[in-house]
Amino acid sequence: MSEITVLLGQAREGDPLAWDRVVQLLYADLKRLARSASSIDGGQDVTALVHDCYLRMCRSGADAVANRAHFLSLAAVAMRQLVINHARDRVAQKRGGGQTHTTLGKADLDLSASARAEAEELLEIDTALKRLADTDKRLVQVVECRLFAGLSEEETATAMGVSLRTSQRLWQEARTHLRMLLDDAA
Repeated sequence: MSEITVLLGQAREGDPLAWDRVVQLLYADLKRLARSASSIDGGQDVTALVHDCYLRMCRSGADAVANRAHFLSLAAVAMRQLVINHARDRVAQKRGGGQTHTTLGKADLDLSASARAEAEELLEIDTALKRLADTDKRLVQVVECRLFAGLSEEETATAMGVSLRTSQRLWQEARTHLRMLLDDAA
């Protein structure tokens, strides 16, 4: 049994320091997940993403986490939610969002248009993932692990509790379904 699994057991039994130790041991993993999610989201602040993810994970507490793989899987879901929320905020700003308008230089306008386009694409992917969840939740989980958390094939298989080959098959199937869903939406 790994140190993290033992600490999670201690946290479930009421040891308040055990959960903090789990997060401390997995902080590098959270940072890596946040870097991956940040690259999808047009450079959202990695440290802020880690902290927001940590807060979401803390709300669930140790009772919701079985082991390291499960922690990473839950963190992937949290990263997806955070990235999508950030994308929604950017799209809302595009439409005014109650913000004061200022004059921007051409470079700022190009960057802003690019960021908005990325945000809209993320929202389309999120909508397609919600539709895909009606068909097969495992396909959504593999996308969250691979795309939003940047997990490798092996890490995804571990996080999902499936064989490497099954993880690879699910990833291929998920991409095919997403492509069809996104083409239908266009």
